[in-house]
Parts: sequence; structure tokens; C-alpha cells
Amino acid sequence: MDLVKREGDIFIRDEGSHGDLRSITLGYPLNQLLMILFLSESKGLLHHGCGIEDRGLGYLFVGNSGQGKSTMAKVWSAEGARVLNDDRVVVRGKKEEFWMYGTPWHGDFKEFSTKGLPISKIFFLYPDRENRLIPHEGAKAVSMLLTRSFPPLWDKEGMIFTAGFCHRLVSAVPCYEFHFKQDQSVIDFVRNEA
Repeated sequence: MDLVKREGDIFIRDEGSHGDLRSITLGYPLNQLLMILFLSESKGLLHHGCGIEDRGLGYLFVGNSGQGKSTMAKVWSAEGARVLNDDRVVVRGKKEEFWMYGTPWHGDFKEFSTKGLPISKIFFLYPDRENRLIPHEGAKAVSMLLTRSFPPLWDKEGMIFTAGFCHRLVSAVPCYEFHFKQDQSVIDFVRNEA
């Protein structure tokens, strides 16, 4: 069977139809797994997070399932901020900065953007009764970030890169444990306090 690649699709030669090509869709989760493998080749990391662009600043809200990523997307979108994605965000190093990009793998909030921008701050999400921030750095921040990402656990070299990438990221970008009320009050809080 001949394989031909064109613009992200995989095509196979269908021997039964005189050589015509037909596309095979690489659906979820295979396409996401391939992205994780690609990024682990010293290119970046896929995070379980919500990327927001607000007034030119990039905020990465990371959290496990049910910790408020889609809530953040809805709240910020209602204020006119651009949502890169509410569930899966790619982070890559770009010169001296770390940039985030939306992906097509969204959660409850269906809108997404693949435009990238530098990350200004990283927030580890914890729904709560009040808004408050606890700064984190070093090994604590690396651990928190790593457990909210999609590392290539089966690949030793990929994991070495991923751990180092997380360390460089938290060394360059301020990180906060973010206890937050699940309402519009998070907007002013982040804009004024973080």
C-alpha cells in the first residue's frame, strides 16, 4: 500500500478503485497522541488548560477535569477576551518567551483560536468561595504544571525534555495557585491583583 501525505491528511491508495486516493481521518485520540509525540521532540508541551488573551496579555489557566477551565472561558469571553481553547493548549518556546496556542480539542466551550501569544501568567485553578492567589515557583510549580499536562510517559527522552521544559517555563513565567469564585469577579481580580 502506498502512503502519500498532503496538507495534514493521510491518503492511501485504494487498489480496488484503480489507484484513486481517498482520505483517512485521524480522529481523536490518535491525532492528539501524535501531537504529544511531535511536541516531545524538543518542540513544546500540550497542557490541560484554558488560554485567554485579554488586552494583549496571555493568561494560561491550567487544571484537571472539573476545576473550572470552561468556566474561565465563558466568563472571559463574556468580557470580550479571546479564548484560545478551554481544554487543551499547546505551549512552545519562542526565543526568550513561552507562547501558547489553541488546539481543536475543546471542552464545553466550543470556540477556539489557533493564534498564539506570549504567556504573561500561569494560574493553577481551584474553585473556591473567594478569589485569592498563592505564588509558586521551583519544584512545586513544575510538579503542579506537569500534572496538568500531557507528557509522553512512555518515552524516556521525551520525559527528560518535558521536565526540563516545565522547569524553564515556571522559571520564566509567574505561577499562581488561583482559588477563585466562579463568576465575573475573577476578571477584575486577575487584572488588578495578579
